[in-house]
Amino acid sequence: MKVILLQDIPNIGKKFEVKEVKAGYARNFLLPQKLAQVATESALKQLKERKELLEKKRQEKIEQLKEIAKKLEGVKLNFTLKEGEKNEIFGSVSKLEIIKNLKNNGFTNADEWEIKLEKPLKTKGEHRLELHLGEGIKTQIKIEITTTR
Repeated sequence: MKVILLQDIPNIGKKFEVKEVKAGYARNFLLPQKLAQVATESALKQLKERKELLEKKRQEKIEQLKEIAKKLEGVKLNFTLKEGEKNEIFGSVSKLEIIKNLKNNGFTNADEWEIKLEKPLKTKGEHRLELHLGEGIKTQIKIEITTTR
C-alpha cells in the first residue's frame, strides 16, 4: 500500500515521502496514529502543492537570513570589563552576553543563531566571531573588549 508519511519514521522514511508499506502496517499502525495517509491521487496533488509552498517559504527565509548576514558584517559589539592593578582582567564575555547585546542592537532572533565561541573571551582588543544563522548562512561579527579600573 502506498502512503504519504506525515512525520519522520525510523527505518521507513522522512516526512512527506511516498513509501510502499505492507497494508496491515499502514491500516493498523501508521493511519490510526496519524503518521501517514493513503497516497491517493488528490493526496499526492496536495503533497506537491504543500512541498512547493514549503520550498517557497524556505527560499524567503534564506533571503531574509542573507540580508541579516549583510547587516551583521558591519556590526561591532563593545564590551567593557574590569581590570585590576596588575593588568589582570576580571570577568569575560560569554555567548549569552553576546546574544543580549545583539538583541539590544535590534537583532531580535539572535538566540536562534549558533555562535562559534570555544570559551568566553577574556582578552582586551578586537575579536572576530563566526555566526551560523541557519540554512547554511554564515557571517562574522566584530567584538571589541575594553577595560576600566
